[in-house]
Amino acid sequence: MNNFFRLKTTVFFALVTLFMVSCSSDSNDDIFVDPDTSDFDGELSVFEDGNDNRTVSINGANVSGTTAKVKVSFKTTSNSMRRLYVTQNVSDFGAEPYKLETAGITVDDKKDGSLDLSSDNKNEFEFAIPFPVPTSADSKIVYTIWATTGRGDFRDITKRNAISDTAVGTITITGSGTSTANGIKSFSATMLAAPLGDGSSETFISLYNNKVYKISEGEETAALWDFGYYYGATHKASLASTSDYPSLFDHDNDSNTALVNVSGLTGVDQAELNKFYIAVSTIDFDAITSDSDLDVITTATSERVTDLSVGDVLEFVDQYGNKGIIKVIEISGTSGTGDFIKLDIKVQI
Repeated sequence: MNNFFRLKTTVFFALVTLFMVSCSSDSNDDIFVDPDTSDFDGELSVFEDGNDNRTVSINGANVSGTTAKVKVSFKTTSNSMRRLYVTQNVSDFGAEPYKLETAGITVDDKKDGSLDLSSDNKNEFEFAIPFPVPTSADSKIVYTIWATTGRGDFRDITKRNAISDTAVGTITITGSGTSTANGIKSFSATMLAAPLGDGSSETFISLYNNKVYKISEGEETAALWDFGYYYGATHKASLASTSDYPSLFDHDNDSNTALVNVSGLTGVDQAELNKFYIAVSTIDFDAITSDSDLDVITTATSERVTDLSVGDVLEFVDQYGNKGIIKVIEISGTSGTGDFIKLDIKVQI
């Protein structure tokens, strides 16, 4: 088991310089504002002095094409802006990271999905960003945008906000459809792998985007994780919050040193790791069809569940107050390559 949990944590960094002036080597060239262009469907500005326009509404019927081009401006003198976070909420189905690649734009993204703002001048920028317009099946799309001084959190605009805890821009693009949201996200057959010593296993999950993460990606993404899977020698198949995940890792590949937890392994401060309160539940998983069905869940005292078996149902409250339910649908193996747990999940949005 010691060899299994050893993780060699050599990390390679690529240092990319992003200049806020137009130059061919800049990976964000596609979105810099052309000074000779004034043709925008909307203009959003978030300035430290408050003399700005933080709320933009666009009628999709008046937009030519499938995307609305919005001029996005940020300005501050107190802090350096290093990342731009953008979320997309389609017809109230829940906010998710919005990636400019979906609109055919090439930019420099961080591993957590934020836009890298590294440059010689980090106090001011103007981008022309394309935002998809709702189709007839959707009633609206809400985009939320903020800048941070470092690694932020898609679910918390206050974390390292470069201007203030409330400095955020909102773009609402309306269409002609109707919303069919029931207030919950459902994830089927989500697989979490048993942790491997080389860090290649996709062991942790973020319920924000239903994305599973490799342990080796931890330095950049660990703050996004909600919980992870492991197979203990005594308690067998188990789930634990990122904050309370057991110390299973040998961070320097030296059997003579003590094993460490996620914080010790990744270098991410313990306070930034998500808590996730979870307990065995008597709720009928299949009967949950809307967010109100989950309101009966109360916050558990534990951040781990152990001795799991196929068919077990678990209830949880995440760090952001969202309630949800998990059903174990498959457990394979113990703690080796190819071993995993598979889950069905429903969570409030």
